[in-house]
Amino acid sequence: MNERRIFLRRPLFAWLVFLFLSLVGSADLAVQNAFAKEGAALVSKDEFISGDFPKLFRARQFQKALDALDILLKKYPDDPLILRYRALTLDKLGRRRESISAYKEILSQNPHHAPTHLFLGLAYARDGKLSQAEEELRWVVENSGSENYRHWAQAQMTRVRVLGKKKAAVKRVEKRPYLIGKTGVYYDSNPLLIPGDSNLSSRSEKDGADFPVDLSIGYPVLLEKDIRVDALYVGQALLHDRGASQIDFNSQGFALDAKKRSFLGERAVLFGARYDFKSNWLRSDFFSTVNRFLLSGETSFWKKTKTHIYGRLSYSNYDNDGSISSTTSRDGYRGGLGVVQYFYTAADFRSYFFAKEEISFADTRGNNFNRGGSLTRLGVHGPLDFLGPMTFDVSTGFDYGTYPDFSSLSTLDLNERRDLRFDFYTDLTYHWKPNLATRTFYRYINSNNDNGFYDRERHIAGVEVVFSV
Repeated sequence: MNERRIFLRRPLFAWLVFLFLSLVGSADLAVQNAFAKEGAALVSKDEFISGDFPKLFRARQFQKALDALDILLKKYPDDPLILRYRALTLDKLGRRRESISAYKEILSQNPHHAPTHLFLGLAYARDGKLSQAEEELRWVVENSGSENYRHWAQAQMTRVRVLGKKKAAVKRVEKRPYLIGKTGVYYDSNPLLIPGDSNLSSRSEKDGADFPVDLSIGYPVLLEKDIRVDALYVGQALLHDRGASQIDFNSQGFALDAKKRSFLGERAVLFGARYDFKSNWLRSDFFSTVNRFLLSGETSFWKKTKTHIYGRLSYSNYDNDGSISSTTSRDGYRGGLGVVQYFYTAADFRSYFFAKEEISFADTRGNNFNRGGSLTRLGVHGPLDFLGPMTFDVSTGFDYGTYPDFSSLSTLDLNERRDLRFDFYTDLTYHWKPNLATRTFYRYINSNNDNGFYDRERHIAGVEVVFSV
C-alpha cells in the first residue's frame, strides 16, 4: 500500500475533519485571535462557516475549495485560520511540498499552535517522511492544551510507528535477470507479399510456413519504490520454409526502459520512456538499423478505466536505397501519437474492451515513402473460465495512409499508392502456469490499395508458446 496515502485516505475524511474541528472550533478561533498580527482583519466564525469553502471541501472539490480560500485571503490576508485551511487543502490536492511550506510559515508566526503541528505531522506522514511526522505529532501530545488534539495526535503517532516498523521490515526487491520469449509455427498464405493481381508478378507460389522466435533478456539496473529502469537485450528471428527462405529475417539489439510513478494532484500516473536500437538482417546480409524513442503516460480518469497515451519517433537507415535513391530510399524518420482507452467490465479487471487511435507520419529520403496516416483499432479481452485457465482476444483495425509524393516505377500500374488496410485478429491462450502459456491464433489482413503492387491478402494462423523465467 502506498504510504503516501495510508493516512486518512477514506472518502469521509474531509467530512470528519470538519466534524472534529467543529467540536474545537471555538477554542481554535480564540487562538486565532490571540496570535493574529496586531491590527489584522480576521474572518468571523459565521462568515467562514457560511462561505463556499466548507461545502466545497466536504464535497471533495479541493481545487474549487482552494479558489474560495484565495478569495477570502484577499479580504483577510493575514488570517491564520484561512492560511491553515489553505495548507490543508494543498495537502489534499497532493501539493505536499507547498502544503508543508505553508504549515511551516504559519508556525514561524505561532510556534506553539497545536492544530498546525498536528496537520503538519499528517502531511509529513502522507509524504513518507515518518521521522518528521512523529516529531510533530509528539509535540502535540506533550504540549497541546486540548484533549481532543492530544488523542488524535496519539492515534496518528501510533500509526506512524507501526508503518515505520513495517517499512523497516520490508525486504528490498532482489535485482535479478529475467527472460521473456515466445516461439511457434505459423501458416502464412502470402509471406512474400505477392500482389493479388497475377499480371503484376511472375511468381505463382504464395503460401508457406513461418518459424518465429522472439527473445528479451533484461536486468533492472535501478529498482526503487516509484521508479524502475531496465536494460534489455532484444532478439528476433523469423525463418521460412524453402519457398520463402530468401526473406529469412533476424534482428539483434538492446533497449533501455524506464518507468516512473508520480502523482498529479490526487491522480496516479505511470510515466514511461524507452530507447531501442536494432540491427536487422536478411539471411546473412545487412538490411537496416533502427533507433526508436518512445514516451508514454498511463492513468485512470474514470472508474474502471485506464488511459494510455504515447508518442513514438524512430530513425531507420537501410542498406539498399533502391534504383533511384531520391525516390526509392526508405531512410528517414517515422513517428506517431496515439491513445488507447481501456474499459474494464468486471470488478476483478480481467475483462475489458479497448479503443485505439493513432496518427502517424513518415519523412524519408525517398519521396515514395513519405506518408501520413491514421490507425483505428477496437478489441476485447476476457477469461473463459468454463474451459479452465483460458483467455480470449478479438480485435479489428483499419490503417489508412496516403503517399503525397508517390510515383510508380512500373508502367504496369501507374496509380498512386493509398493504403486502405483492414485486419482481423483472434486468439485463445491457455495459461499452464503464471510464466508459461500456449496460444492459438488467426489473423486476416486485406491490404487494399489503389496501386495493385501493394494490393494483397494474407491469412496467418498458428500456435506459439509464451514463456518467462
